[in-house]
Amino acid sequence: MKKNAVLIIAHGSKVKETDDIMKKYQQALVAKMPDTQIEYCYLQLMNPSIEEVVKSLYESGVRNIKAFPFFIFNGNHIKEDIPEVLDAIRAEYPELQITFLENIGYDEKVLELIIERVSL
Repeated sequence: MKKNAVLIIAHGSKVKETDDIMKKYQQALVAKMPDTQIEYCYLQLMNPSIEEVVKSLYESGVRNIKAFPFFIFNGNHIKEDIPEVLDAIRAEYPELQITFLENIGYDEKVLELIIERVSL
């Protein structure tokens, strides 16, 4: 049982392929970080929700979660919505440490990916 976990938080979508892509990211991260429990969830429109995954992690013995918002822009979901959900979870599980990490934002690696894609 791992006491630490990384939780990838995505927006969610009505399009089913969104979940397929998130599963691919999760599987790739697990392969590259085998000693870390990696889970994903959605803020809205899809399941599993943040609350569902955190509850499952907590029940499995996890007490430290790094919550990574899989968002590029620093909008209301990053500034308000996700922090509110995490604050409510912290109130429910006071012994659970949740660190809300920085979203993707501007990153040279993303810039390089855009250049690669538009150069095709």
